[in-house]
Amino acid sequence: MQPAASYKVSVFGSVLFVMYIDICINVISQTDFGLFADDTKFLGEASASSQIQNDLDALTEKLEEWQLSSNIAKCSVVHLGRQNPMYSYKMKGIDLTKSTCEKDLGVILSLDLKPEKHIGLVVRKASNTLWLLTHSLRHLDIHSKISAYTSYVRSQLEYATFIWSPYLKKVIDRIERLQKGFVKGLEGFRNLPYDEALKKAHSP
Repeated sequence: MQPAASYKVSVFGSVLFVMYIDICINVISQTDFGLFADDTKFLGEASASSQIQNDLDALTEKLEEWQLSSNIAKCSVVHLGRQNPMYSYKMKGIDLTKSTCEKDLGVILSLDLKPEKHIGLVVRKASNTLWLLTHSLRHLDIHSKISAYTSYVRSQLEYATFIWSPYLKKVIDRIERLQKGFVKGLEGFRNLPYDEALKKAHSP
């Protein structure tokens, strides 16, 4: 009987969460928005600032009615466009922080919409992971090392590339240096030309 009770609690929690999301959808009437888990994003033109504020107020009022709290410290505004007047938006009378860049689903969005900041972060994280793999898996065979690189390093470099795909040669070269360093570090690959080493490693 005890396990069945725990399952009921789990299902009830999911139902409450769906109800919470439904509340958000119903009270936001004038502004485009996006939902992911418990994150809500308002999307609107600067000329519609009053509509955005009205929907923020409506959402805040409904959350208070349901005795739900919103973490205002984690809420921020990103103003895009050179002619943007950068209006201030409030929740519970508190001005929301104006941010120059935000991380959304693992991708850094900056005011100029250029991917350099995100690429810099991705390359650093992938480089650290590669360093750990290189020192931890040095005794494994080549195929195991390639599998580990593909799973833990290359997956980081390829995540959401349709959003931040690099177009500058210096940035492309910076990313390619990671793979080149890995391939050339494999036993018996150091003296091979890079293209030949890639084919031998079956790493396109």
